[in-house]
Amino acid sequence: MLLPDTNLKITPGNVPSRLDDLADALIHDLKNGLHVEAHTEALKAYGALLAPRLLHYLKNEPEARPVILFALQHCWSLNAKAPVAELLKTSDESVRKLAVMLIAKNEGLKALGEVCSALVDHADPDIAGFALERVEAEFPDLTRIRRALQRRELWKYCWKYLPRYYSPELTPATRRILNEGEPNAPFGALVALIHQNDRSEELRTQMTELLANPHADVRELAAEFLMWHGSDKDLNALDRALLSEHDVYARGSLAAAFAAIERRSALPPVGTLQPPDTSLDYAQASELLRRGLSEKSMTQAFSIYALREPFEPHCAFRGSSPSSQFIAERQARLKLQAQLFAIPFDVFGQATEHRGDFNAPPVERLVPPVREFFDEKRTSYAKDMDDSKDGFGGLFHVGDDMMWTRDHRSVVAVGNGLVRQVSCTPTWGHIVIVEHTFTSGEKFCSLYAHLSPFVSVRPGDTIHTGQKLGSIGRSFTWENGGYISHLHFGIHEGPFWNVPRPGSMSDVRWQGVAYRGKVLEADTRETWIEVHTLQGPYAVRKPTTWVCGYISKQAWEEGKHGWRDPQTFLREHA
Repeated sequence: MLLPDTNLKITPGNVPSRLDDLADALIHDLKNGLHVEAHTEALKAYGALLAPRLLHYLKNEPEARPVILFALQHCWSLNAKAPVAELLKTSDESVRKLAVMLIAKNEGLKALGEVCSALVDHADPDIAGFALERVEAEFPDLTRIRRALQRRELWKYCWKYLPRYYSPELTPATRRILNEGEPNAPFGALVALIHQNDRSEELRTQMTELLANPHADVRELAAEFLMWHGSDKDLNALDRALLSEHDVYARGSLAAAFAAIERRSALPPVGTLQPPDTSLDYAQASELLRRGLSEKSMTQAFSIYALREPFEPHCAFRGSSPSSQFIAERQARLKLQAQLFAIPFDVFGQATEHRGDFNAPPVERLVPPVREFFDEKRTSYAKDMDDSKDGFGGLFHVGDDMMWTRDHRSVVAVGNGLVRQVSCTPTWGHIVIVEHTFTSGEKFCSLYAHLSPFVSVRPGDTIHTGQKLGSIGRSFTWENGGYISHLHFGIHEGPFWNVPRPGSMSDVRWQGVAYRGKVLEADTRETWIEVHTLQGPYAVRKPTTWVCGYISKQAWEEGKHGWRDPQTFLREHA
């Protein structure tokens, strides 16, 4: 019997009709929620043989579309792409989402991009906006986003993607969204104008006026703009705003902007941007500045920085790294950016850790690293990544992820401390780690990852509670690990230099495989761990550090990993 205990009735006849009868019986039961597991196995077994009948249902029974799409994920055929793509034009968003997942899974992201690109100009703004969101994440395109910005009803779909676009061609439309968009679109537009390098007097004046806005998050982001593009003329406005600012995040952003402008005052001015010399790349522009700072070299280097690329190239981590050439170009751009904007620390040109003695005042109180921090529904800390397809399967997430799609919102130090590390990695973007001590002498460290390149502190800096460390990085950029913008925040017990004891157990990745091994010996720089492989035992060396985003299930269950739930920790020490 094909499917025992499911009561399927298959009438005698030739093969096509028997397959149709089987599909009819399966769909009948699935629509009624019967024998789902058994019928799913049958769908997998028959596969594309059932696709013709399923596509018949898809066309003729709109109310059954969710069930048919569920079945089609196991019975995909070449003939399914076109009718499933047609569903992207339906008014039912849940059906559109199922159709998108099916096309991506069976035809690939490139095919999905082609299908969605064809719908961005659809007359229905909901359909056009839905398609735009699906294609923009993977395949940015200047012509397409420019067309979308011409339609006001699409602004609410565009704003999340605008910050990755550098082209000044978009600046007039971006200005319109800043002044007329709603509800979150102006925030995205403001961040986009930072990276479109709109350095006009008019916009800077508007930003200084926003420093008196009644909403603290507006003041915070206006100060972020001035941190990038403010001039000496804006210092008085920042100083006045600081005198009356009581919001910790806006105040941190104001102080960081003031300090950035003062640093830039030592640089030659940038003149009117010119079409960049196409023979020069980011590294060569950086070398121009290293050889000598002048208005000419600053203008030439800034023109290359601002106009060389229309948008940030797509980057998303899916278990493998981009090419070394891609990484070198992104690093060169960040190095040039640090020179042009007087960013305090160049993570690619200086030592990223401070190994000196701890000398910071004790923590008297803790504040959340970002506004809107506490959320009982957020469950990213201690999340079991069993079903992850991004190379983290079987691991536990030991940080707390928050503030999604909040590009460039301020991130502040949770307490007084000493900056131990400022660095940048392909999966975490820019990272700051601060060591703290309570009045009792107990130490802990706070970790802030996926930050923007404009980090406001250096390794070795003594910092105070609420001081701005940086901002949340932009979505999809290599500088942010390729993820949708968010803050990864972690709390780890003990000092930064936490040397494991010989005989203790430790996670280590070797030759692409995660192991749990015994520590043989360790100091503050490196740890030797014995791992057992199919070829026998090996001694593996790794840097001595507790810094990670995930740990093994075994390490989690042992409970000696040192990570704390950030929300609970901050509540206990508020």
